[in-house]
Amino acid sequence: MKTKKVFRRLFMTVVMLIAAILVLGLGFWLIDGRSPQAYIVAHILPQTTMEDYEKGKTDMTDKSTVEIPDGVEFPREMTQYRVGNMQVFECPAQDDSKPIVLYIHGGAYVNNFTSRHWSVMAEWAETTGCGMVIPNYPLLFRYTAKDAFPLMMRLYRQLQERFPAKRIIIMGDSAGGGFSLALTQELLKADSLDLPRQLILISPWVDITGGDDALQEYDTFLNNEVLRHVGADWANDIDTHDPIVSPLYGDMQGLPPTDFFTGTWEVFYTDIVNTYNKMKSTGVDARLHVKEKMGHVYPLWPCPEGKQARKEIANIINNNR
Repeated sequence: MKTKKVFRRLFMTVVMLIAAILVLGLGFWLIDGRSPQAYIVAHILPQTTMEDYEKGKTDMTDKSTVEIPDGVEFPREMTQYRVGNMQVFECPAQDDSKPIVLYIHGGAYVNNFTSRHWSVMAEWAETTGCGMVIPNYPLLFRYTAKDAFPLMMRLYRQLQERFPAKRIIIMGDSAGGGFSLALTQELLKADSLDLPRQLILISPWVDITGGDDALQEYDTFLNNEVLRHVGADWANDIDTHDPIVSPLYGDMQGLPPTDFFTGTWEVFYTDIVNTYNKMKSTGVDARLHVKEKMGHVYPLWPCPEGKQARKEIANIINNNR
């Protein structure tokens, strides 16, 4: 009997503790407007400083070959190949009815894939059955936009030789989101290439001259001063307002259906809204998904808001737009 009482008390203690945590979490969510997990993620992401930037410029590490992190498993066998000197990963689609997602990763054109990139790409491959084509495009500070752009055009051309354009989706986050839009704008000019079915842009960097300084105090991750320097490095001798590096200034007319995901607390928010409005004014079927008080690339975050956004993106991939 005594043992049963001890277990009963222990059980009730655990239940009360869980209930208290849930109540506190709900209270925090109601007061702050974000889940506790989102608040934590927003404050543990390190903000790049000018000191980090200056140090990074001296790092000439070869980033042309990477490996998928241990613990990340794609639902179908991953293969690798090269387009020129660019490493490309590919997870096949579940069947011929599923789309092929060309995913262009972010990282300010400096940093390579994070573990979160791999995790969410594997998640979408699993939940939608889509194929994933994942290029490890040339990065700063060894390379610039002039090195990366032709390789990405070449990769898209090869994909279209294998798959009808109506199956291809171009998706990217941050710098990769800007790259995705710039690439698609360039496809508009190529008579021999068809446009992809869909664009999905997650917090895209659409103007490399920087973000909105009025939002800097809310952004715990991006640093406008650093962005302006990195953007100039990426452009190199290209005008920083050239659509190849700043697609905000490019031609939007004729672009495929486009979905934007952004948080209101990121310095890119204003430029993203302006890009969306510019698309809508030319008749593009564009949709803007905005999450209040959320930061840069929040759909990739391990929090309820990120999980919900990833479900929305999965629906778009499945053409349930």
